[in-house]
Amino acid sequence: MLELTRAFAVPISTSQFSCVGERSGNQDAIGYHLDEYNACFVVSDGVGGNAGGELAARIAVDTALNTFVRNPSVEQEDIQHAVKAANDAILAKQRELADQSRMSATIVSLFVDRTSGQACWAHVGDSRLYWFRRGALMQRTEDHSLSERSGEAALGNGTNGGERLVKTNLLYRALGARATAETTVSTPQRLADGDAFLLCTDGLWQLISQQVMERSLQLADSAEEWLALLRRAAEAKADESRDNYSALAVWVGFPQQVTLAGTARPV
Repeated sequence: MLELTRAFAVPISTSQFSCVGERSGNQDAIGYHLDEYNACFVVSDGVGGNAGGELAARIAVDTALNTFVRNPSVEQEDIQHAVKAANDAILAKQRELADQSRMSATIVSLFVDRTSGQACWAHVGDSRLYWFRRGALMQRTEDHSLSERSGEAALGNGTNGGERLVKTNLLYRALGARATAETTVSTPQRLADGDAFLLCTDGLWQLISQQVMERSLQLADSAEEWLALLRRAAEAKADESRDNYSALAVWVGFPQQVTLAGTARPV
């Protein structure tokens, strides 16, 4: 498998969906910026239990994207700054709106330099990024939740009798919760043709397992088809969750070709 070089801009395709689930409203927010040289993808989830979660998530996405557009960079310091700006914007809105003074949100974001083939990602809370190569999981973010610390979230689809405890009292990091955003930023990674990323809220990863994500990726011919398969799997279990569930897929190059080559078995 060839690594992507500076001679060509990294080809990227993307798809997304966001579902209300059993709730009356949607506190998930999704956004991305994609131009000839750079790309940024962001997913956020308003933390339940406090008013203003939907607004906090939208602020987080818009602010992170706008900060990246003004200074497109995959340097860890600049990514930290983008998430800090999102946190600051939520805090500022809290001071402005007394009835939403405790609103907060998670964030997970992917930053790509298309000319160098470098990527870096960051997150706060329990919205996740999954990185796949040749149809198999390479890495995923670790939730800032007590359930993750105790190992209960390791399987990717843990619930407690259908109750969304992670949302209400198990997160120990979220945007808008503190004056300083405690962000986990990855080390820069060299992308390869066929890499695939899934950014999603906990409403999705609690419904479908990593194995379902991998199998669906191995069957898909496009980012849109991959998400369609994931959405179908989530809808089959949607009655087990009261939460919104959202996802954003990012394909680098042509995963359908590389994945099939990597998973093909001799006859």
